[in-house]
Parts: sequence; C-alpha cells; structure tokens
Amino acid sequence: MSTRSKWFLLPMAALTAGLIFAAACGGDDDDEGGDTTPGATSEATSGSGGGQAPADQQKIRIAQPEPQFLDPQKSNFEQDIGLERFLFRGLYNLTDDGEGGVEVVAMMADGEPVVTTEGETAVYTVKIRADAEWSDGVPVTAANFVYGLTRACDPDIASPYQYLLGAGLGDLVGCDALAQNTDPAQADALKAALGAKAIDDKTLELTLAKEIPTFKTIFALWTTFPARQDVIEEHADAWTLPENIVTNGPFTLSEFAVGDHLTLVPNASFVGTAPVLQEIYVQFVDDLSAAFRAFQNDEELQMTEVLATDVAVAESSGLSDNVLVVPSARITTIEAQMTDPVLSNFGVRLAISQVIDRQALVDSVFDGVHAPAYYWVVEGLVGHQGNEAFEGVIGYAPDKAAQTLADAGFPDGEGIPTLRWTARDNEQKRNEFAFVQAALAEIGIEIEAEFVDAATRSTMFNAEDFQLFPGGWQLDYPDIENPLVGLFNTDGGNNKYNCSDPDVDAAFEAAFTATSEEARIAAYQEVEKNIVEKLCGIIPLYQDARPFVVSTSIGGVVANGTIDAGLPGNYAPENWFVKAD
Repeated sequence: MSTRSKWFLLPMAALTAGLIFAAACGGDDDDEGGDTTPGATSEATSGSGGGQAPADQQKIRIAQPEPQFLDPQKSNFEQDIGLERFLFRGLYNLTDDGEGGVEVVAMMADGEPVVTTEGETAVYTVKIRADAEWSDGVPVTAANFVYGLTRACDPDIASPYQYLLGAGLGDLVGCDALAQNTDPAQADALKAALGAKAIDDKTLELTLAKEIPTFKTIFALWTTFPARQDVIEEHADAWTLPENIVTNGPFTLSEFAVGDHLTLVPNASFVGTAPVLQEIYVQFVDDLSAAFRAFQNDEELQMTEVLATDVAVAESSGLSDNVLVVPSARITTIEAQMTDPVLSNFGVRLAISQVIDRQALVDSVFDGVHAPAYYWVVEGLVGHQGNEAFEGVIGYAPDKAAQTLADAGFPDGEGIPTLRWTARDNEQKRNEFAFVQAALAEIGIEIEAEFVDAATRSTMFNAEDFQLFPGGWQLDYPDIENPLVGLFNTDGGNNKYNCSDPDVDAAFEAAFTATSEEARIAAYQEVEKNIVEKLCGIIPLYQDARPFVVSTSIGGVVANGTIDAGLPGNYAPENWFVKAD
C-alpha cells in the first residue's frame, strides 16, 4: 500500500465511525470532528460568527460541473442537487452533527411531526413555520409541499427519485399508483387520492402506509422540496430561469449563462441562518486540471475539486494548507447497459471485471487516493460486507478472464463490436479510460471513448444512451437502503442500466416486509450479494475520497462526505463567509 493510501485511511476511519453512528440512530461516537476548512479554527464554523470581512467583500468564485436541472423533482446528479440546496429547502434538513455524522433538523417544519395511526396507516401532521416565505415574499404553505410531492409522483415529471416516496421507503399513500398510471383520464383522481393534504395554509397532513423511522430523513431530501404551482404553470420548464425562479433556500439565482456560469445572491426571505456571502459565482468546469491551474494562478477561484494526482502537486507547491481530502461515502463503478446485446451476457461483464486490476488503477491513475472495491455498499454503513465477500467471485483474475470470455461465446473477443465508454472530459477520466482500454485489449475487447461535458453526460445517462459508463453512487443519507432501493429493483427510478433479476426483487421484498432491523439488514445484504456477484448493471472499481482545494480566506466550510454534493460543506452554504484580513 502506498503512503498516500495509508493517509487516505485515516480520514476514512473517522467517516466510518460517523456513518455507523448515524445509520444506527443511537449510541455514542467518540471521534472528534469540527471545522475541516483549511486554516480555519473551531470558532469559525458558522456564518453568524465573527472574523468576517465587510459585506462588500463577501463574494467568492467556485467551480463545479454544469447542472442538467435546477428542478428538485427532476434531479439525480450531484452537480444539480448541490446547487438545489443553495436554492431550496424542505421540511427538514441534513446537517453535520459536529462529529462527522449526520443530524436531521427542522427547516420549514415547525417542530416535531405529530403521528397518529389508523390501522396500519400512519398519519403525520406537520406544521409549517409561520415566518417561512419564498424569495418573492409569498408565504411557504402546506399546499406548496403537496404540489411538490405530487410532481415527485407524477409520471409526466418522471422523477428518477420517485421511489423515495414509494413502497419500502417513504410509503406515501397513492404515490406508486400515480407514478405507474398510464391512463390520462385517471390522473386527476390519482392526484386527489395522494396521501398529501393541506389542512390549512400552515398544516400539512401526510398519510403513509406505515410508520417509518426515516420519516424526517426522507422529507429532508430534494425530491420532497416544496414547489410553487403558480410559477411552474405560468413558465413551464422555464420556471428555473433567473427571471422566473422563486426559492425558499438561503440563496436565489440572479444569472445563468449556459455553458459558462451562474450567480447566486442571498434570499432575503430565507427563514434560516441569513447568508453572509453576498455573491457566489459558480464557474462551470469539467476540466479539473484547468480549475486547479486557475486556483494556483490566483484567478479569483476560491474552491474547486481537483484531480487526485494534483494533491501531491498542491502539497509540494506551497498549497498544503489549501488541500482538503473529504472521505467520501461514494462508490465508483463501470455501469453496464443490460439491454445491450453483448453486455447483457454475464460472461462478458465477468471477464471485464476479472481483467481490471483495481489496485493498479487506483495507484497509477489516482495516486493511491481511492481504495479498491469489489463491493457496492460502502464502508461505514451498517451492513457493509467488504471486499472479502466478493473478491473471490468477481475479483482480478487475469489468468481466468480470457477463458471466461471464451466460455461466454466470444473467444479472444471475436464477435464483440467496439464498445462505447461515456465519461466526463478531464485528464483523470482520460487516464482512467486509457488504463481500462489497455486492460480490456488483453482479452480482445476494444472500447472507444466518448468524452462529454457534465450536463451532456447526465442527459445521456438518464436517457439510457450508453454502453459502459464510469459512474457510481454517493450516499444521500446513511442507511443501507439508500444505495440499493431504486437502483436495482426492476423499473427503479435510478436503474438506468436496467438491472432486472428475480432474486434481487425477491430480496427487496424481504427487506420491505422485514419485521426486525436484523432481518432488514440481512435482506439488503442479499440484494447486494446478488447484484455484485451477477454484476447486474455495475462492475465495482473503487471507493472514492474527494480532493479539493479551498482558499484559506473562506470560513464556515464544514465538510461531510456523506451529505456533500460535489463540493465540501455545500449542504449548508449559508454558513460560508469570507474572513477578515
């Protein structure tokens, strides 16, 4: 193991403790956390604290990929979701608990929900804060949440995260029936039957098929955010343009230049902590090398993700105080389109898995920053099974790969057309492609690269327009259900690789109907066993750590690898500020 790999394991251990604490919903966590902003002190973790520059200096420039959507009910990529947390907030909010774990706190909700049961049905009554307003001064109402939830379940919207509100997770009564409806004549009745009602302007009633322990967590996620029916019906898909958008989060959108940047400014009506930053200029960047050079050259770029190989460069060039490596609850895999006539053959997928040396990939392309993985459920989650469970089945075995391919009917790759590899266009992804291309050539499989910008990549994935797609999963919340439900059950909203397997679906059903936590975890482990051992749409490669450079002039950035979405600490950008000189 390289020195840098050992260095990776130290923060990973802290993340592991935090994840287990959060997922178990109890117990003590002795790991000490705090502000991980380079150069910051523990007193400088809140936007409301001292040591801030004057208001006219509260402007920063950051870099991230361009979003496909700024519509919470349509989004499933982190560059969208991260920005939507700047703009919108739900009933509850996921935050860092001070020890690296995740805490759920009230946001638009006024206190705890009141839960009553009617047979097996559970009715959650949630009061909306009396002072909650949209950026145009209009009150946030229960009807806004009803409309947002209706959109999330509406097949015309086709939310990839609809399943969060469906059976086995959110269990919102009527959501699955509406989402699966194909008869336009039934749409209005199904919407009226949805288990989301506005009792009055500030009282929301949610009827679930059963009481769920993750209620506040589910209703902290973007898919459940409120939406303004009047604005959306007036402007349709153009409702998220700067001239039309209304927001209820800490910021609003003042500018969006397609292909270049967007600008965020404070939402004076935000009911939470008032932002200190007066402007956030978000430069759209796919080329992380270019972003790092901009940071090095002091071109007013204060935060960006960087290539793993640039961490050592930064440390050796006087920027060690700016380096922030965030242990990530993310797994990276090759996602394989199961409807493809070649990739639908298990033997082809297995041969690909057997010929890729994960350790060599991590060391040569990523400077040892990531950790090789043959699993899907990330380290740190209760139920994680680790490499030992799967390496013997799908692991690196170059002496077997050629025979596996021959047994699948393609000796020396004969009969396999050149396969398309769709990835973001940056140096690191080009190097990753070159590594995998060389490995697959050893058994006669040829692949060609299709390098695209982030927004195009998202669009192609959601359209299922790919063969091999280096992607993966970043946890939305720390529970074993999150990286499985909706991703591998037949017709799941994020199952764009079309994994469909009766053993997988049966294990899901066992998890959904489990009567104990032990049985639920065991059922989800069975889901993972089936998807990994059958390589059902995914070929695991490594568990990520995310390297960033952050200016020491910025305070309030408390990174949490579980709930960060593309940038460190962007679950709470209202806490960011420019420090006084």
